[in-house]
Amino acid sequence: MAYCVDNMIGIRLSGVFGGKTDMGDLKARIARIVVEMNDGDTPPDIEEDPSHCLSGELVAHKGSYAVIAGVFNYWIYDHVAKFAARLSDEFGTEVMLMSWDEECNEVQCNVFLAGKPLFEVAENPIGRKLRRVC
Repeated sequence: MAYCVDNMIGIRLSGVFGGKTDMGDLKARIARIVVEMNDGDTPPDIEEDPSHCLSGELVAHKGSYAVIAGVFNYWIYDHVAKFAARLSDEFGTEVMLMSWDEECNEVQCNVFLAGKPLFEVAENPIGRKLRRVC
């Protein structure tokens, strides 16, 4: 029996990597987080090699992202939010999370920075501007 939850996790790459993103390094760092979290209370519902659900670098006019997305089994918002927070801490950038729990038709979203929900991060306005420039 499956409990389907659709999750999209966007990792902002602009300002994290200089020039073109080293996707091998990105995958290795994500894999390390998956391995570390597998022993905890909220193991990610992805394999150690995230290639099956990780996009390439998606480039737009003002920046780029990589996206982890799919329909997962029992990977509910509270659990995937911990994973997204770890990603934001690892990469030192914003990580967006959108989660749709198909079983109860509930949608939740958040943006994480430095391992915390963005709106809880005490960031001064100059720091916010610098993140947009880098």
